[in-house]
Amino acid sequence: MRNKNLISLILCLLLATGLWAQPALTPDIPTVKGYQVKVKNIDSYYKKIADAKDPGPAKLYLIGWVGADSYLLDSAVVRKGKAIFKNKAEVPCGLYEMYDDNMIGLENIILNQNNKFTSDLSDFHFEGSEENQQMQQFRLKAHNVPVENLCREMTETMPQSFLSKYVTAAYGHNAKTISDPSIHDLLTKHLSATDLQEPRLLFSHVPVFRMIGDDIEETAFPNSDSVIRYIRYLLDRPMCQPVRNYIIRTLFSRLDVHNPDYDPALVYLYDHYDQSWIDEGDARRYKRKIDYLRRIIPGAEIPELISHDIHGKAHSTLDIKAHYTVLWFWDPDCDHCQEMTPPLHQLYQEHGKDYDFEVFAVEVNDDYERWKAFSDKHQLWDWTNLSTSRGEANLDFIEYFDIMTTPVMFLIDNTQKHTIIARQITLDELRSFFKK
Repeated sequence: MRNKNLISLILCLLLATGLWAQPALTPDIPTVKGYQVKVKNIDSYYKKIADAKDPGPAKLYLIGWVGADSYLLDSAVVRKGKAIFKNKAEVPCGLYEMYDDNMIGLENIILNQNNKFTSDLSDFHFEGSEENQQMQQFRLKAHNVPVENLCREMTETMPQSFLSKYVTAAYGHNAKTISDPSIHDLLTKHLSATDLQEPRLLFSHVPVFRMIGDDIEETAFPNSDSVIRYIRYLLDRPMCQPVRNYIIRTLFSRLDVHNPDYDPALVYLYDHYDQSWIDEGDARRYKRKIDYLRRIIPGAEIPELISHDIHGKAHSTLDIKAHYTVLWFWDPDCDHCQEMTPPLHQLYQEHGKDYDFEVFAVEVNDDYERWKAFSDKHQLWDWTNLSTSRGEANLDFIEYFDIMTTPVMFLIDNTQKHTIIARQITLDELRSFFKK
């Protein structure tokens, strides 16, 4: 026999590990002041399940949503086939999901104008809530009638109702018209079916909010300009403030851990759209991050960099007369550095004059002996070969350029005020740039 208390604890922990706790409420979020939802005939429902040997759950759980993220709103003990969810707190209007302690979904429940009603699991109907009963009838009809027809019918008969907007957003995207759809194709359909000016949909687990995050993860954007166009595509349309805040937060969090080539898009998102999505306690941290990124994204001008050669002589990036400078921050104890530094040196020897570039190579780990031994072995003394072990640099290169791992490469255009053209590029990408 299973340990119901243990299962309940595990379920609580699983459901509580989402991004969101119960959302902070603002004046633009419709709310309901408390609720009382009775659930009856729970034992009758479980007796109907084929081969059911379990007497039924010990607890039921009510799960809320903020966009694509879930949180545990409430739990109720099952006694004699009944349970009551009861709370005096103010909660967002929207659609909630009821689960048992086996994480089996039992019912969807709308908390809107009516906050006191009964769910009868014996035949899946509601008492005291016309809106919930209409939703249940919609789901039953959908077994026999094309769901697009039902959505259209509901839109025509009750166009301004929350239920109509919910079923259209959840079911009315008509993805069947697309053959082999991509995540972006599906998102486009869902965007057209979802009323983004309806804040209650943000708390109702509709697909569009999940798909925005998935699209960022799965779409191979060629560059930051394409990401900026995508940001405009999503945000330059009518939507309520809670939805806008959620979408911006989602975009920011996904781009923040994605390809560093997209950092200009991250800065654009921060600069061009409302920052009310940022919690007051996090505002300074986000500002520091964006201010830092401005220093190292393509288009930024680098300051003068000074480091020292094996004789302790200072060298400056301002002394370089070539069209381009390749900044190469490396560590002779790093496997990737050992692998990539000789080919970069070979490219410099063979094409430095042809492509008009100089390498400003700085060993950043203060390891003089390893640096000298590796430089001797690979004869690296014919480029600007420097080490922070030979004298204090004018900047903390690791902090300024956010060097978390080595090697790190920046390509600088010296004719354009020492502007960053690219960063964290590969040797193949560098070769390709010069060939073009």
